[in-house]
Amino acid sequence: MTDDDPDIPSDPHEQMQVDAQALRGLAHPLRARLLDELRLNGPATATILGRRLGESSGATSYHLRQLSRYGFIDNEPGRTGGRERWWRMRPGGWSMSGHEFLSNPQTRVAAQAVLGRLYQQKQERFADWTTLVRDSPDLPAVRRWKDAANDSMSHARMTPEEAAEFADALNDFLGSWGKRFQGRTSESHPDTDVVQVDTALFPILPEAEGRSGEDAAEED
Repeated sequence: MTDDDPDIPSDPHEQMQVDAQALRGLAHPLRARLLDELRLNGPATATILGRRLGESSGATSYHLRQLSRYGFIDNEPGRTGGRERWWRMRPGGWSMSGHEFLSNPQTRVAAQAVLGRLYQQKQERFADWTTLVRDSPDLPAVRRWKDAANDSMSHARMTPEEAAEFADALNDFLGSWGKRFQGRTSESHPDTDVVQVDTALFPILPEAEGRSGEDAAEED
């Protein structure tokens, strides 16, 4: 391994901590879209993904190899030896320190691009769901999920140490549940849908009030 190589755990089921190299590798918009397709729809080839996204298979193949290099995806076991590789999301997933990358001038731009897309994606998906519920409450899919879908917010006074302990416990809980569903596909479990669970733990500080509005004004 050279200094330019990302630090990828040898066990694909171990969660990868995104370093600066991997962060920059994730900043390309097409790579984010490819990851999203693999996350939502399961393993696929460059040709399949190119067709879904309206991109050439050459472009998707290149960016898939880059995602593999940085540890975000790997080859689907049992689907080797064909004309094309089948790619899947890394089973162990990955996590990144947004605070660390945003506060570092060398990684700030890439972090803003990656985190901005993730936050926008979360908002759009939740808005899509709530709009569907509003416009089509009797749709079978909506009726099926109406009791399970949930949106909640909690506040508590904590020290940074208590918040870190709480976050670790919450992540362990989510991880233990997530392992129960690893490897499922629409073919193996046709009665399932992909469910998105979002968590965000952050302090509400007087110093932060209005900052997001200032950024929006600067962009205008």
